[in-house]
Parts: sequence; structure tokens; C-alpha cells
Amino acid sequence: MLAYPTELFMNEAVLVVDDEENLLILLDRVLSKEGFQVATAHNSEAALDLFTQGDFRLAILDIKMFPIDGVALLAELKKRSPAIKVIMITAYPTEDSRDECFRRGAATYLTKPLDIRELKDTLRSLADS
Repeated sequence: MLAYPTELFMNEAVLVVDDEENLLILLDRVLSKEGFQVATAHNSEAALDLFTQGDFRLAILDIKMFPIDGVALLAELKKRSPAIKVIMITAYPTEDSRDECFRRGAATYLTKPLDIRELKDTLRSLADS
């Protein structure tokens, strides 16, 4: 595993969208310690509001959300910013949902419960590319 200096990601803004408050708090703390600028949203509508206000190159989106699910949000983010790199997360993985996420432009697809080390490594790799 490569060691990355925390300063490397200080200008990388990450949008994290999930309807689970505890996960948002955890990811905010963990990713902030890694040097990322983290913005969190509880749903897709709030995420789109944040997206219009910030310069996000990275996003972590939960698939199962209401009223707009993460796959629809992924499509909208890619439409607005084709270069954004998106990690899709779900507690209900299926081959169909995975394939749909990749068709719509997701960089990767991870399952819950999240392996935090894997998430950090994936995010670092995406930020570095």
C-alpha cells in the first residue's frame, strides 16, 4: 500500500450523499483526517444544491435513497460534470444495479458495510488519477 501525505488531498472536495446520518458523520471525520474537503448531504436534492455551489471532482453516493435514488443522482452529476469520479455504495448489491451504475459512469461500486481502508484507498486512487 502506498503512503500518501495528507496534504496531497487538501484541495480535493468530496461530496458524500447517504440517508444514514451515522455514516455521513463517520465518513466526514475519516475523510477529513485524510485531508479531503468533505461536504455531506442526506438526499439527492440537497446534494444537487451543494453540487451547484462547489467544485467537486469526487463523490460517494448511496444507491438506495428517496425520492431520487443514487443511480439517478449519478446520471445527473455526470451530465453536469462528466469528469467527476463517483463511488457508488449500497447495502443491497445486485449485478443489475452494479451494471447500471457502471453504464451511467460510476468509477467503482462498493458494498456496505464499508471497508473504510478500501474506501480510502479507492478515493486516493481516484483523486490521484
